[in-house]
Amino acid sequence: MINGQTKLLNQLTENDWSIYDGVRGATLSSSILLYLFIAFFVIVIGYEFSQHTYKSTLVSGASRLSFVLSKYVVMLIDILAAMVWYFAVTLVTGMLAGRTLGSTIGQLANFTGTSLFVITFFISVVFSLAIIVLIATKSLVIAAVFVVVWPVGLSIVRLVTAWHWLIYLDFFNAATGISLRTLSLNDAWRSVTVSLVLLIVSIVASSMIMRKQEL
Repeated sequence: MINGQTKLLNQLTENDWSIYDGVRGATLSSSILLYLFIAFFVIVIGYEFSQHTYKSTLVSGASRLSFVLSKYVVMLIDILAAMVWYFAVTLVTGMLAGRTLGSTIGQLANFTGTSLFVITFFISVVFSLAIIVLIATKSLVIAAVFVVVWPVGLSIVRLVTAWHWLIYLDFFNAATGISLRTLSLNDAWRSVTVSLVLLIVSIVASSMIMRKQEL
């Protein structure tokens, strides 16, 4: 998968870009948006925990599960909205630069839509894990550091150990690999399955940890 993405990157640097190439380049670069989404994470849930205002919501009768789920959904919507703007700017920039389409309109729309939703989903899984870290440690700093360290640390471990199964936890490479079709079909489905399981476990585990914590 890494070799496939490297080959694509070399192709993009050697040729004049079309609008389609611009979207592919944006897909490869989308992981940089993680740092922007940390700000969303702080606003959506981090601030409540740092100020302990989340306790008022729980005391008012909201269940822990509904609280965690609602925070995840808000994060998901925020990430999706940001990704829409990201790809919209990429498309508009390509048009204003006078670039050729590089594909049919249908192919461009299909690729852009696939990249949009796949990247949004996998990034949201990272933040679902960050939510459980935040709730367990009650530290916004630790949760934010986790978001940054997870992809970097995982990539380093993969390079050192060459353990193939780690690709199922490497959400950013999985997202770009599925979007750019550099990931095999079997690995793609396994990555999606593992991510869905982790997402469900994170939300349920977060609510269980909150239930055991004193209000």
